[in-house]
Amino acid sequence: MRTHWKELKPIISSVGWHNKQYLSVLDEQGNILLANARMQKELNLKNPRQVKSNFFNLLHPVHIEKLRNAFRYSVKNNIPYSIGLEIKNGHSHSMVWRVNYLQQEVKGINTFICLGSLKTERPALEKESVADNKLLEIIFQSFMKNSPHLAWVTDEEANLVFANDSFYQYFRIDEKTLNKKIADLVPLNIVDLLYEKHQKVLQTGLPIEIIEKGWTQGGVSAIFKIKIFFIEGKNGRKMAGGVAFNYSEIYESEKKLSKANERLKHITSITSDAIWEWDMLSDQIFRNEKLTTMIGFQVEDTKELSWWLSRVHPEDRDQLNKKLKEVTDKSLHSWKSEYRFLCADGEYKNMLDRGFVIYENGMPVKMIGSLSDITGEKLLTNLLVEEKLQQYKKISEAVLQVQELERTRIGHELHDNVNQILSTSKMFVDIIKTTTSEDAHLKGKITEYLLMAIEEIRKLSKEMVTPQLKENGLITSIGTLVDDLKATNVVNILFCHHDDIEMLSIGKKVALFRIVQEQIKNTLKYSKAKNLTITLQLKNENAQLIIEDDGVGFDTKQNRRGIGLSNIYERTRFYNGTVQIKTAPGQGCKMIIRIPMIN
Repeated sequence: MRTHWKELKPIISSVGWHNKQYLSVLDEQGNILLANARMQKELNLKNPRQVKSNFFNLLHPVHIEKLRNAFRYSVKNNIPYSIGLEIKNGHSHSMVWRVNYLQQEVKGINTFICLGSLKTERPALEKESVADNKLLEIIFQSFMKNSPHLAWVTDEEANLVFANDSFYQYFRIDEKTLNKKIADLVPLNIVDLLYEKHQKVLQTGLPIEIIEKGWTQGGVSAIFKIKIFFIEGKNGRKMAGGVAFNYSEIYESEKKLSKANERLKHITSITSDAIWEWDMLSDQIFRNEKLTTMIGFQVEDTKELSWWLSRVHPEDRDQLNKKLKEVTDKSLHSWKSEYRFLCADGEYKNMLDRGFVIYENGMPVKMIGSLSDITGEKLLTNLLVEEKLQQYKKISEAVLQVQELERTRIGHELHDNVNQILSTSKMFVDIIKTTTSEDAHLKGKITEYLLMAIEEIRKLSKEMVTPQLKENGLITSIGTLVDDLKATNVVNILFCHHDDIEMLSIGKKVALFRIVQEQIKNTLKYSKAKNLTITLQLKNENAQLIIEDDGVGFDTKQNRRGIGLSNIYERTRFYNGTVQIKTAPGQGCKMIIRIPMIN
């Protein structure tokens, strides 16, 4: 009968800080059922009896599946399984964990006892506590009693000093045979096979591993793996231990795997694709010659997944980790991802990675995939995008130029044609003779409206005609606007500028001039400001235009962007510039325009 994990509670609880290992009992879902004092303290765990914790949350994402595979292996083969894991404790620690299968709970949940130690930690040579010895004895006796594998120990005189239940049952003997010559207990052919190996182990102290044909208890032919190892007992007594287990299924699987690997090597040697294969149980990765040539690293440098992930660009690593975790969590059969990989030459390549997952009994055991270098495609895509952007800018600039030409044409038409018609109409009105006071009043009104129309058209035509920036410059053109506004005494206005602003291209000068025109119009129409300041300067390789007033301001969240503001944003965005508006009700308005000098 298996040892129940609950029987270990008082023992594990008593294994305190002096113990140099992390000791715990987990279920197959990773829940921590028991943990010793050191594990609770160093990993910041609450008492498992009071607060539930999950061991998977302490692992690096790529190692969760490794621990699950260790659980499955320990259950299937009923033997301990050692693995390397990354444990989070402020930062990651490389540790070695030994997983032992304990039992199956009533609800069908398997439980495991796990012992872990830092790879760099060397436990002190001190006398083990009674609790440690008792725990190890329970584990050993439980394991030996239930193990399906044959286990035995002999001394220098070839006397049997220990055997487990499977050994007794296989050779149809019992515990009464202990301390008797093993040659009298087992068939001679087996004695002849093992005697020489036992003596060699006793002489050299080195283990030996062999594979031999044999038969099961039912008389079926089988392949056995036999391991013989040295044991030093008390008072310098030398002993040889042995373990034999039915290796038939694994042997046949390895033969098939070996043939499959050979076929894979032959296939990958003639394909032009970069192929990889990840064995999720051993965390070993095979890559063909095409792939190693692509990245510039030799095969022996590229085995583990953690090495590969360390070469992925830091900005892409998380998304690749999430993709791999999503595959196992959701039992997906295929995936693909794009990321940048740091090759041996120190350069990043853009990779397109595609993977296909192989499952056994619903659990992922292998991934096979292909890698494509898409650096050239990415570069070409970026060039095409840049070319399209430049074409768009040229078209947009042409549209703006056409708009300016049309504005100028309409402005000249208003000034030279419509204004002339209105002026002629006024002349005719002036020569009309009036006979009554009513006629005189009517004539005066008509004259007044004609003059108003002539003045409005004059202003409008002046705004629409593109200023002669080549001849007059941006500063002079804005200065003329300012002088005209000062003459009206509507608002106090101040214009500050840097002369080197004239280094800007004609297109940018026109854009800034139109923005000044538009914002002055908005200020006069809506702000009720008494003071207006315009600042034009070069700052940090940008042309910076600041227009600030002390008017009523407005709420940017409630006020919709009108045609005027939309035109300002559009002109600025065309030259990769930015618009910043600082305003609030009762606090005036400050508009900051920044346009790069070179783009």
